[in-house]
Amino acid sequence: MSRADGRPPQGGEHRAPGTHRAPGTRRTKGARRTIAALAAAVAVALVIVVTVAWTRGGLGSASSQGAGANAGAGANAATSPAGSTGEISRTQSVPDPVQTHPGNAPDCPDTDCVSVLFNGDLLFHQRLWQNFAGPDTSATDGTAFDFDPLFEPMKRYMAATDLSVCNFETPVAPRGGPYADYPVFNIPPEVVDAAQHVGYTACTTATNHSWDRGAEGIARLTGMLDAAGIRHTGAYTTEAASTQPMVLDSPTGGGKVAVVAGTSALNGYKADPDWMVDQLRGTGDSHHQSDIDRAVAKAKAAREQGADIVVATTHSVTEYIDYADSWQVSEMHALADTGAFDFIYGTGSHSAQPIEYYNGTWIVYGLGNAVTVTSSIPGHESNNQGVTIRVQFAGKKGQASSWRLNRIDWLPTASVRQGQYRWCPLAEDRPDGACWGDDQDAQVRQRIHDVLYRNNPDPNVVREWKITEEAAASSSK
Repeated sequence: MSRADGRPPQGGEHRAPGTHRAPGTRRTKGARRTIAALAAAVAVALVIVVTVAWTRGGLGSASSQGAGANAGAGANAATSPAGSTGEISRTQSVPDPVQTHPGNAPDCPDTDCVSVLFNGDLLFHQRLWQNFAGPDTSATDGTAFDFDPLFEPMKRYMAATDLSVCNFETPVAPRGGPYADYPVFNIPPEVVDAAQHVGYTACTTATNHSWDRGAEGIARLTGMLDAAGIRHTGAYTTEAASTQPMVLDSPTGGGKVAVVAGTSALNGYKADPDWMVDQLRGTGDSHHQSDIDRAVAKAKAAREQGADIVVATTHSVTEYIDYADSWQVSEMHALADTGAFDFIYGTGSHSAQPIEYYNGTWIVYGLGNAVTVTSSIPGHESNNQGVTIRVQFAGKKGQASSWRLNRIDWLPTASVRQGQYRWCPLAEDRPDGACWGDDQDAQVRQRIHDVLYRNNPDPNVVREWKITEEAAASSSK
């Protein structure tokens, strides 16, 4: 008999007597099998499409789940948004992955990090440079001296940092000399070559010896730094250059760091014109406020040029003390109070000095000497010691307000290793072995530790830099 829906009988249904199929509609068993197979294939394909769409998030909403449960065309039409064809889409817009730039230092706590290595004065006397003399100290081809061995041990620490900044204490002589020692320096220019070879990114040049050789000395030092590809700030040959901040791009893709420098004095000299050396004269000087304003103007210009971080560095003249003098406290606090700087550190004292957290700004008052001649004068022992720090800033590149200082790793250093002039790390792990000897190394390390922690800085931020432990932890990840 006929079905009420007008379709032909199926399976066990029977036609009423006398009824027949329309001509050409008779189906063989083989045809019926083929149709059944095709129907099964279509059903499988539909399941696959629905599954793919689901896993790609295309059926994640309540309405799309309903469409998946009613796979017929009518169900799709009922549940699809207005204007939709009712078809299940196999494509979906995938958001771009978040780009991160953790930098070379460990444990970046944000999207981006940039770390900077700072150390103290490059202070050369004849008793130091004569140890690195070549066959002809009057040679003008760069072979008069070879200071590479003196700096070589720094490389592993620079490799664990993104940027590195030195403090060039004195002018350099022309190639081949003549050279001059204290009190009016003119040191071998091969020091610049060694600074380039070890990997310094930049150097500050505002010190109490900046004017030792006048404008000619500034031109010679800045010219040689330019030729070596080392950025610099603090002393200038043009007034236009003196107004521009030094902004450094992280080579690992993180943030931009600017450095603004200033010295407390010029050993009784006067720069002529005044803009040739950045100064930060004390509260009793008529230039005090204008010097602060100039530093802040550079910080503002750096922000306008895209700097995420702005650092200030000061150069003092009270030497061999393990505390901050009145000029350092007054000047660094004045800089911090402007809110223009993310970190402040000092050079010039030839001694390690305390770390302080003041008004939301971290300050390291003194880094001592990076490399220098050994002093045997009683009370001047700190001259033979130094501190290298790695300061890490974390945030989101291009969002200045997101950045903060999250760690200061400090490394005590010596000026010799086993009787030879070498930059020598004194950290507890001592990757290059003993500098002076076990007992003296331990005593100096403890003395520097006690000086740095005198103002009780947060140990979660301020910690000793043990590079071998750091490397082991990194390799185990």
